[in-house]
Amino acid sequence: MRLRTPRPWGRHRGFTLLELLVVLVLAGIAVAVVGGSAQAYMERARYHQTVRDLASQLGRARALCVQQGRQIVVSYAPQNRQLSIDGQSVLDIPASLSVRWEGLAQAPQQQNAAGQPVFVFNAEGGARGGQIQVSRGAQGVLFSVNWLLGTVQQTVVAAP
Repeated sequence: MRLRTPRPWGRHRGFTLLELLVVLVLAGIAVAVVGGSAQAYMERARYHQTVRDLASQLGRARALCVQQGRQIVVSYAPQNRQLSIDGQSVLDIPASLSVRWEGLAQAPQQQNAAGQPVFVFNAEGGARGGQIQVSRGAQGVLFSVNWLLGTVQQTVVAAP
C-alpha cells in the first residue's frame, strides 16, 4: 500500500474561478450601494458648503464696508450664477442648487455686468437690500439684512 505524502501548499494552491467570481460580484454590489449614497452625500455637502460660503461672504462685505468707510454693494448675476462684492466675483453657486432673489427695490437701473444689486452695506453700519434664497430640494436658506444694524440674517425655509 502506498501512502500519499502531503504536498506543500506552495505553488499548487490558488483560488478557483468560482471564488474569484463571487468576490467580484460582492465588490460590484458594494460599489453600487455605496456609489449611490456617496452621490447624495456630495450633493448635500455642496449645498451646505454653499450656504456657509454665502453667509461668510455677506459677513465679509459688511466688515469691508466698516473697515474701508464706504458703501459696499453685493450683487447676484443669474446668467453665470455668481455673487459679487463691489464688482468682484467671490462665489460661484452650483447649478444643482436653485436660487431665488429680490434685488433692491430702489435701484432697478443699477443692473450691470456684476449683476443685480441685492444688498448694500453702508459705512455707518446700516444696510438695505432684498433677499437671496439658496435651495436644494425641499430645504433652503433665505438671507436678508437688518436695515438698522446691518447684520445678515439666515432663515431656514421650505422651498416651493
